[in-house]
Amino acid sequence: MKKRIVAILGLLVLYSCTNTYPVFCTKYPVSFSCELSKPPFNSLNTLGYFLTVRAKATHDGYIVRFPDGSQQEYLYTEIQNRVFQFGLAGIIIGCPYFAEGTAYAYDLGCPQCDRSSVRLNVSTDGIASCAVCKSEYNLNNDGISETGSSRPLYRYQTTRNGTYLMIHN
Repeated sequence: MKKRIVAILGLLVLYSCTNTYPVFCTKYPVSFSCELSKPPFNSLNTLGYFLTVRAKATHDGYIVRFPDGSQQEYLYTEIQNRVFQFGLAGIIIGCPYFAEGTAYAYDLGCPQCDRSSVRLNVSTDGIASCAVCKSEYNLNNDGISETGSSRPLYRYQTTRNGTYLMIHN
């Protein structure tokens, strides 16, 4: 009887030590919406294309960065100023190759470094890389780690209502 209890406890410990992560992140507040029929967000209808969005340092607007490295700045409306939140370091938004019609949103911060000052670089081939810890994440494959960290990117919920995309947790 004693051996059975030890065996059962051993199995419980073994199964409780696996690295499982929640599908959606609630650790950092995020609230953002955009219209997919208007630039620059209309490019998100292209499979495998990802943009990054983050707050301006002056907190009066946001910056959209394109995969080619160019960026555009936008001023908040009064409502956006009260509502928009960008998670840990900003948001990566795109439509992975395997998920036609479904937008995905990830945090722009590296989950391994877990600091707002460490932002990922997003390449045109859908790889997000961290210059600090050298981890790489595949945006076209649920944000899983290709090299480095074993933890996938923080992912946020997306809701599509007609041409509007809402990112939230």
